[in-house]
Amino acid sequence: MKKGKIFVNVDDVVGKSLGKIKVVSYEGSKYIHTKGGDRLRHFYNVICECGNTNIVQRGPILNNIVHSCGCGRRAKYGNTNEE
Repeated sequence: MKKGKIFVNVDDVVGKSLGKIKVVSYEGSKYIHTKGGDRLRHFYNVICECGNTNIVQRGPILNNIVHSCGCGRRAKYGNTNEE
C-alpha cells in the first residue's frame, strides 16, 4: 500500500508549555496500524518540571490531554510499581 505525504508543520508545538511539561523538540514520525488503517503519527520530546523526559504523541499535546509525566500522581499515591 502506497502511503501519501501529509504535510504538517512539526515545529508549531515546539516550545509550547502544557501544565508541567514543555515540548523540547520533534522526535520523528511513524505509521501505526489502527482499525481504520495505517495512520501517520508524530512524536515529540517533552520535559517535565520535575526533570523527567518523555516522548509524547502530537494528538494529546494539541488536545491538552498530557499535562505532566505523572509526577503529581506518584507524589500523591506513591510508586505502586515497587514490590
